[in-house]
Amino acid sequence: MRIALVTQEEPFYLPPALEALCTVRQKDVVAMIILPSFNERLSATARRLYEFYGPWDFARVSGRFIWARIADNLNRLAALTRPYSAVDVARRYAIPIYQPSKVNATEFVTALRDEIRPDLLISVAASQILKQRVLEVPLLGCINLHSAPLPRYQGMMPNFWTMLHDEPQATVTVHYMVEKLDAGDIIVQLPVPIYPTDSLHNLMVRSKQIGVQALLEAVEHIEQGTVRGHPMDISQATYFSFPKRVDAQRLRRMGRALL
Repeated sequence: MRIALVTQEEPFYLPPALEALCTVRQKDVVAMIILPSFNERLSATARRLYEFYGPWDFARVSGRFIWARIADNLNRLAALTRPYSAVDVARRYAIPIYQPSKVNATEFVTALRDEIRPDLLISVAASQILKQRVLEVPLLGCINLHSAPLPRYQGMMPNFWTMLHDEPQATVTVHYMVEKLDAGDIIVQLPVPIYPTDSLHNLMVRSKQIGVQALLEAVEHIEQGTVRGHPMDISQATYFSFPKRVDAQRLRRMGRALL
């Protein structure tokens, strides 16, 4: 099976997940497609995160980001630490890298169809909505990992909203992709425990770890022809955007830390 991964650059949660996928399916992954992070400039992302975290936690995140950049540069010389970028994961597994500014652009769709030729496309936090011209290229379809029990908690930062609403547990969902966001048939859902001492960071790490398990299970079902997707009940859908400072303050008042 020829698998193409589509993702974005984010140093904390995505590289370990991508590495875990490539470790198990390294003979199958034929492309790492890396889209612009948040589909915006780094300065815009920084402003968004400052508004969310506040001064102190933003300073801590910034420190971690600086270390991640240093480690990523060192890892170009030798694999001294775990990977801190999708590019580094691709380099370690000799996977061709593609970095289109727009995934739905005609020139990239042509490369996807004629050069990459994927049987299956897997989205792990892709920052752009894939249009039909992309979705119809892989023979076995396109699947996405979402860290929530879809169709509830569609949209951004689902782990945050799950924790803010004091859910007893989180869930990861692997589903087929359609043009509408987070709306395709569900293939696999797995529970993710939320412990009393968990921070948002803890839950996001655990969700990605269990999410990789869900993706590998879904790929195996697709490969064996035993997949049985079931439609989402769209009447139960709820959509959430990126949380704001007031939302983060509510979570802290519940006794939960962000980091």
